[in-house]
Amino acid sequence: MKTKLIFLGILIALIFPTYSFFLSDKMFTFNDETQIANLYHYFKTIDLGQFPPRWAAGMHFEYGSPFPGFNYQLPYYLGYLGHLADLPLTVIFKLLLVLSVVAGAAGMFFAGIAITGSNFFALFAAVLYTYTPYQSIDHFVRGSLGEVFALALFPWIFLAGYSILKKDHPVKVATLGILLAALILSHQPAALVTLPFFALIFITPVVVQKKYTVAISYLKSVVLAFLLSAYYWIPVIFEKQFIKTGGPFNYLDQFPFIKQLIYSAWSYQGANPFSSDTFSFQIGLVNLLILALATIYFVYGFIKKQKKSSSDIWLFRTTLVMTLVAIFLMNIRSDFVWRSFSLLQQIQFPWRLLMFTTWFTPLLFLLMVTKFPDRFTKPVTFVLLVSVIAINVGYFRPGLIVDRKDQYYQRIFLVRSVLSPGETVSADYLNFAEDYAPLPVKAVRPKALPAAKLTPMYKSTKIEVFDGNPLSYVVKVDNKTSETLTFHTFNYPGWEVSYDDVTAIIKPDEIGAITFALPPGSRQVKITFGETPLRTASNIISTGAIVFTLLGLNYYLMQKRASSAT
Repeated sequence: MKTKLIFLGILIALIFPTYSFFLSDKMFTFNDETQIANLYHYFKTIDLGQFPPRWAAGMHFEYGSPFPGFNYQLPYYLGYLGHLADLPLTVIFKLLLVLSVVAGAAGMFFAGIAITGSNFFALFAAVLYTYTPYQSIDHFVRGSLGEVFALALFPWIFLAGYSILKKDHPVKVATLGILLAALILSHQPAALVTLPFFALIFITPVVVQKKYTVAISYLKSVVLAFLLSAYYWIPVIFEKQFIKTGGPFNYLDQFPFIKQLIYSAWSYQGANPFSSDTFSFQIGLVNLLILALATIYFVYGFIKKQKKSSSDIWLFRTTLVMTLVAIFLMNIRSDFVWRSFSLLQQIQFPWRLLMFTTWFTPLLFLLMVTKFPDRFTKPVTFVLLVSVIAINVGYFRPGLIVDRKDQYYQRIFLVRSVLSPGETVSADYLNFAEDYAPLPVKAVRPKALPAAKLTPMYKSTKIEVFDGNPLSYVVKVDNKTSETLTFHTFNYPGWEVSYDDVTAIIKPDEIGAITFALPPGSRQVKITFGETPLRTASNIISTGAIVFTLLGLNYYLMQKRASSAT
């Protein structure tokens, strides 16, 4: 154990250059700067009393968006802990990036020990995983919180699956289920591909070796993962009909060339494979070398006609095949596959499959390295260790270092969170399209703030605000004639208007905002955003799965204590 901790400490030191900048007080330019706004909206929604967060009240000139319910969740939940500590958004963002780097490296390290039993080989695999160029793309160029958390979870998921394959156990089944649920909550596209890849990689040795009880355990883990994350994915699937679909990207424009996968110049631009103004799509030179060696070893094994193969050999074979499949799917010649399986298009960017070449190549090394003599593998591994750091360390730095605080991003992404003297709306926000935040189907994005959150048709109507919470708005309305009021928030399932124990009928106006009629009189009106029956059922499923998992783990621990006491 002491040796393992020493090697883990060495690992943290070796990968320090990949995350050291994030510990500084400076910021950097990156493509997905809306992540700072996302952190704000999630934190604000939770602060307003809604969990899980499903409606961002501050988007689209404060007419709101169901963005939180469709976007990934886990990174923002963890970031909320920093919010509770009153840390700036920029600091929270960088700390989340650090967490993803260290967690991913540690996961690959422990997976390496489980596979090879060698701290040294595990150290190299973790270093290779961390220093693979795509990690830098996600952290320093794109700044994509969802993807970096997926990359952090991949090794732990493999470790949990590998552990079940070696020795099945209910706690391991629960652990894998929790990790898969975390992946679903971290990044939809990653989960979409990981689940079939995971199934193909692990089911092959299970079927060949007839370990059918292990297959059932894997199925239990997957079912548990879907139950735990049901509150998220069920509304995403069934409420998609209520939002405008489509995005600024066409997957056909995002296929990198083969030569770009081998090597492409480093850049801090956006993704544009058909132009020189694009970030790099390289798999990594050391990664490609390992892939070449793995292919040679794979072919050699078939030439030798090995009849008896261990589960590790089958894992190696299927991982290699999945690596080649990922590379093939990044080539435009695979378009017939993308067209045949339209769900695959939800990945948006074929080059995003670099996540899997990043993950699989260290695994290929681990799964084949012990098949060769130590006198050969250890010196070669040391050379590769030095090489991967020397070749790639220069990529792990920001393109442009800037001295930007939260206020800079808030002026761009929030309509009036930070205003200059004389402003009622941030001038910078007026140039922000906010096209990534979905609109309800009948909504039209306005071009200005409303005069007030709730406005009447007649000037004689008086409105007194008791509670200005945009998700639970309470007012006293005094109107002498029948009135039609407009609550300047887009109508969407979950919004409800009530007064005198009566639920008002909501009718969207010309831009999709909430309008409702009110008879003459003086009364209290409440406008709230709550859970629909579908969301409530989804919440119950996830809550039940959490309780069931906790009770099961507690029962196991009690049984273990009882057996050890006797």
